[in-house]
Amino acid sequence: MNIKLKGEAGFTLLESLLVLSLASIMLIAVFTTLPPVYENTALRQTVSQLKNDILLAQQTAISNHQRTKILFQEKKYQVIIGDTVIDRIYDNGLLAESLTLKDRLEFNEKGHPNIGGKIRIKGHAAYDITVYLGSGRVNVERK
Repeated sequence: MNIKLKGEAGFTLLESLLVLSLASIMLIAVFTTLPPVYENTALRQTVSQLKNDILLAQQTAISNHQRTKILFQEKKYQVIIGDTVIDRIYDNGLLAESLTLKDRLEFNEKGHPNIGGKIRIKGHAAYDITVYLGSGRVNVERK
């Protein structure tokens, strides 16, 4: 039982190919922008984690009345609180560069840092993390 209605026709081959080509161009545009978005997100998360670890070391030094340390290396950093060592490895493609901050940051029993300075985390973009001498405040700035 075939029912044919007058005036109704399907899509032509040209119309179908046009729609498929436009859809594929849009998908290509979406998937080419995903890697930079991922790299930028990984960089922001790493910078946020480092800032939180610096503040954790400072607060732990104040609350436990003991010295805490953060050791910076090229591909990772370590937070040392008493006998506890926390290793944080930077995501692939990220690099830490010490600008004026030495490779070791220590907080005394009152939460004051032994040295102030900047460290730069580089990836798709760059962020400068500044630790101020005296107050121990931490500032993050995108470069």
